[in-house]
Amino acid sequence: MEINTYSKFEEFKEKLKNWLLIQLKTHSEYENGMCIFLSMGDNKKRCEVWNTFDKNFNTVLKRIYSFLDKLYSKNRRIPEFFKIDIACNISEESWSEVDFDVLNQEHNNHYRKGISFDDKFHICFLEQEIYGKAIIKGISFDKPNFFDEKNLNDAIKSKYKNITKVFKLDDIKKVWVFDTVSAFYENEKFIDLQTGGVVNGIRYKSENCKDEIKELIINNSEFLYNQILDDGRFIYGYFPAYDREIKSYNTVRHCTSIYALLETLEVVFNKKYLNKIEKSIEYAFDNFYKIIEEKGFMIDGEQDLEIKLGSNATAIFMLAKYQEITGNDKYLKNAEMLAKGIQYMIDEYGQTSHILNYPSLCVKEKFRIVYYDGEAALGLLRLYQINKNKDLLDTVKLMFDNFISKKYDKYHDHWLSYCTNELTKICPEEKYFRFGMNNYLNHMEFIKNRKTAYATFLEMMMSAYKMVSYMRDNDYLELFEEAKFNELKELIKYRVEFQRSTGFFYPELAMYMARPDKIKNAFYVRHDRFRARIDDQEHNLSGLVAFYNYFE
Repeated sequence: MEINTYSKFEEFKEKLKNWLLIQLKTHSEYENGMCIFLSMGDNKKRCEVWNTFDKNFNTVLKRIYSFLDKLYSKNRRIPEFFKIDIACNISEESWSEVDFDVLNQEHNNHYRKGISFDDKFHICFLEQEIYGKAIIKGISFDKPNFFDEKNLNDAIKSKYKNITKVFKLDDIKKVWVFDTVSAFYENEKFIDLQTGGVVNGIRYKSENCKDEIKELIINNSEFLYNQILDDGRFIYGYFPAYDREIKSYNTVRHCTSIYALLETLEVVFNKKYLNKIEKSIEYAFDNFYKIIEEKGFMIDGEQDLEIKLGSNATAIFMLAKYQEITGNDKYLKNAEMLAKGIQYMIDEYGQTSHILNYPSLCVKEKFRIVYYDGEAALGLLRLYQINKNKDLLDTVKLMFDNFISKKYDKYHDHWLSYCTNELTKICPEEKYFRFGMNNYLNHMEFIKNRKTAYATFLEMMMSAYKMVSYMRDNDYLELFEEAKFNELKELIKYRVEFQRSTGFFYPELAMYMARPDKIKNAFYVRHDRFRARIDDQEHNLSGLVAFYNYFE
């Protein structure tokens, strides 16, 4: 609800005061001084941050009221996004130590402190500002973060108009780092946000987990839907600090993103999605689909064209899901042609060739990434479930003989988990159940301790969950006893909350980026420059849809 009348404005100020008074009673350290940050912004531009510091609360409150009164008088409204922070856990540290900590993070962009360059907070930045303005910068996920001197000075110049001093990083001796107690104004109330660690500055989970996950699915599916252009191609993604669009493209991710968007229709059937989904499927056929020697192939690349095993596979389960959702079999022949292409890339021993040259079909790479094998098996199984062509099932069984003999369960791959779950429903044999169990059992501790929102973990575990539930419900009790089902369930719940709180662009974080409207309600990858790419959406959506529909 917009604050655009004087009575609403006065109510808003009273709520702000009450929230501050509660914090004052709760945190005794504010007796030594209080630094308040007000972050305010709208959809189409980065928010602005104002701050004030004083030892006297009434003085701080008067300054806040004065600032807000002037803002309202000028604009006759309060901006759509409004967040308040109070600095806490303030610690004086040497610049060299802070610089070392940033340079040596286990994962990029996980230094979660605000920084002041003096003890009275004359020049200071919230953690969210630091990353939103790339003061701490990353070139890529596999190269360490560093403080960017130019970006720091640009941020100071933009925020503090009266500061003319140019900061040299080598001249900084000490800084004051801090956490914040914070709240975001939404639906006419202040929502408390979390303090410190990987969840810093993000709202707490709600009491009803399933309702919350449904809302995430609805909001994120709308985001992904809006990435489809009029011709059916996706906007591939963004690096949001400076609204940089990612220009590359990928056939596999095009298809899996449509697949995930179709899955969301199993949660809430949004009919308007179907028109763009069909355009996007047609785009894939118009631009990537080729028939060679009476077999279908999906090509990838811009200059050095190639055929990926995974591209054929993901196209099949995109088409299979479309038929499942709509009841329309108009793409069935295309899917069957693509299956012939997959079988061409599998030898008589069940071994795959991952990459072929186009158009010669000669092998370019025997193995590129394990994903392709699981994707291929899943694609054939999804088609088998529609057309009951036994040849497809026999091919998958041959592939699984190869997976098992080569101990592919060591990869803990989500696509292998998907296809194992599907195969055990058709062929409930112990060797397949054991393969599916081993795919997650030896990986649970790693998943629990992983401090990034790695969305494929949830996909892998939810497929395993469905398989183990089948074992329980169909009296495979000896196997079920080995499955650590309760531990798996707890780990699933933990990762669902971890993904929600560390990898979703709620407005309280999106507001610090260059164009909040472009990335709000997107899932992102913090350790890769807050990347919000279409595959980041589809992996999160697929895992969360499975959780919402099947987790008990």
